[in-house]
Amino acid sequence: MSAVVPLQAESAQRAMHVLAAARSLPFHGIGGMQAIAWDVLRGLARRGHDVTVLTTAIPGRQGGAFAADGVTVVPLAGTVPGRYSGGWWRASRRYAERNLSAPADAVLSISSAAAGLLPLKRSKLKVPFVFQAHGSSWAEARSKWQSPRPLDWIKAARNVYWLAKDARIYRGFDRFVFVGDSLAAQFAALPLSWMTRGIPRATIANGIDTTLFRYDARLRAAARARYGFVRSDRVLVFAARLHAHKGAAEAVRALATLRARERAYRLLIVGDGGEAPALRRLAAELECAAAVKFAGAVPRAAMPELLCAGDAFVFPVLGREGLPLNVLEALSIGLPCVCADSLRGTFGEVQGVVYAPPRDAAAFAAAIDASALRAPPAASLLPADYSLERCISAYEAAIGRGAGC
Repeated sequence: MSAVVPLQAESAQRAMHVLAAARSLPFHGIGGMQAIAWDVLRGLARRGHDVTVLTTAIPGRQGGAFAADGVTVVPLAGTVPGRYSGGWWRASRRYAERNLSAPADAVLSISSAAAGLLPLKRSKLKVPFVFQAHGSSWAEARSKWQSPRPLDWIKAARNVYWLAKDARIYRGFDRFVFVGDSLAAQFAALPLSWMTRGIPRATIANGIDTTLFRYDARLRAAARARYGFVRSDRVLVFAARLHAHKGAAEAVRALATLRARERAYRLLIVGDGGEAPALRRLAAELECAAAVKFAGAVPRAAMPELLCAGDAFVFPVLGREGLPLNVLEALSIGLPCVCADSLRGTFGEVQGVVYAPPRDAAAFAAAIDASALRAPPAASLLPADYSLERCISAYEAAIGRGAGC
């Protein structure tokens, strides 16, 4: 597992005003890459920088801007929570034009969230624009083309449509930051290399807050009691959006194979999505419904407890991933991770991660059986390259360099 940071991670020489844009933050009940972006933003604020983040409307929260962990959060009224829309592009640009009280030193865009601000580079925001890339429409399209489901082939057309938009958006940014080596490799190949040619780039691996994601015996006991797991049970944890691409069905099939030999195996599925009903039916068909527990969508702060309940983490994803945070979080807890062999190029040969073909239930089950702990986790397996503080330092240097610090 390698993390390339071709930038010095020294602190910026002066305090900066960073204007960030993200369509989703943990306040929306969404984790993953957005949660890591939030960790970086509040880390910058903790180091003395002035951080303002524009985000989509937050369900259940009325009023305007508010402060959280030193960051000024501005939910934009009239926007669709957690989604790009014409209203989002217009509202973000309008806010920057009318309400930005102090000049920004740099704009940090979580994916293409700040694309609506690009027209202001000639007037209000004559500052560097940094694009944090954690995926691409091209990779999404390729993944769906490889799916056996015709519906996914049809959905790939929408990704190709967005690819044309991406080509125009990319050219407006001054620097790219990739969240993992595999994503950097995507952008080094056609057609993305052509779309982003000449734009400086760096790879800054996402960082995990090891003070949050660490093993706790009390959390383990509480979570296992909540879901009816006993001491002798061997609990597998799957955590991701419940979409066919993420491989939850493959995890259920591997569980059924394992239980044919050892009844102690259980599966805890964390997450929600359109595949949930189909997964329940599949578990019933494979006669392992009683051994599968569904936690549903949970806030990120609750994830450490659910991971502590496990003896192994499973992620038989069926396509490409940039840098899956669920695996890093599980490693931080100390869980061995059994992943699809497509992730070998992402994580490499690192202690605690093994690979198996996700569509081969017997092979994936064998990898789990060889890896699952016979005792609670003893220590974190997360490599030092993926610490949150190192990640924050690298962003501080990347933004500061662009802003002239």
